[in-house]
Formats: sequence, C-alpha cells, structure tokens
Amino acid sequence: MSKVPTLLILSLTVLSVTGCSDRIGMADQAMNDIRNQPAQPIEPPPRAELVEDFVYSAREQRSPFLPPSLVNVEGPTTAIDGVRPDIARVKEPLEQYELSQLVFRGVVTSPEGQRYALVQRPDGSVANAKVGDYLGLNDGRIVEITPTQINLIEILPDSRAGFVEKPQSLVSPIS
Repeated sequence: MSKVPTLLILSLTVLSVTGCSDRIGMADQAMNDIRNQPAQPIEPPPRAELVEDFVYSAREQRSPFLPPSLVNVEGPTTAIDGVRPDIARVKEPLEQYELSQLVFRGVVTSPEGQRYALVQRPDGSVANAKVGDYLGLNDGRIVEITPTQINLIEILPDSRAGFVEKPQSLVSPIS
C-alpha cells in the first residue's frame, strides 16, 4: 500500500511541472508573436478648438463679496473729487507686498477695545494692523476689521478719471 501513494504523488508532481513548463512556453510564444507584429499607428491628438475670448461685463457693478457699507452707491470716486494717493505719506511695512501675498490670520482685541488684525507676510512672520493702517501696493487703507476679513479701500489708477477708490477685502482662509 505504501508504493501506491508514493507513485501517485510522484506522477502528480511530474504532471504539474510539465503543465507549468507548458504554460510558460505558451506565454513565451504569445509574447514573441506580439513582438514580431508590426507597430500599430498612433492616433494623432485631437485638434485644439478656438475658444472665444470672454469679456467680463459686470466690472462696473457692485461686488457681491463686499458688504453694502463699503460700496459707494454713486459709483467710483473720480479724480475730480480729489482722489489721489498721498505720495508724501511714509509707507507702512505691509505696503511692500501685493494684497494677494498677505494672509489674514485673525483678530486680537486690546483691553481698551481696539481691534488688531493679524496679517501674515510671505516670509511667514505675522504683523498687526488696525483701522486706518495701510496694506498692499495700492494705498489700501483699512476701514473695517471683522472676525473673518479686513475691508479696505484701495486707490487705483484709472485711464478715464486719473484715480478711483475701489473696495477690497482680505478674507481669512479659515471661515
């Protein structure tokens, strides 16, 4: 009885090894067939479509992102009204950065009740600013500090009027 199971195990081992080598040979043959086929042509990429330029037509309308208290209902103030940047004014430290480079990080209130906005510079340092201080390259004067944003008025050059005042906001990334 001991010869039968041993013979059976031996024959199964031979068959399984033969089956594996047969499968490996079939896989090698299939890969060689694929390698010997001529290369298939690659489809050209789709042609780029020309897209019409988009003209933003709501530039002169009130920004939906600013509170109505900051929007001049009569339209932008023109140079006729005397809007001009004060070139004699000493620039403040946060005026050397684009507004987009500054990040509003929060508000601190002094014991006297004065609100200070914490503004992060591009180098990672944090400065404080209060209402009346200036931010950005366009003479942006802070008019309001809320828990989620700093509202300011910038003086921008305008080809028609010389300079115009435009409301702007520096919004906290954590709302």
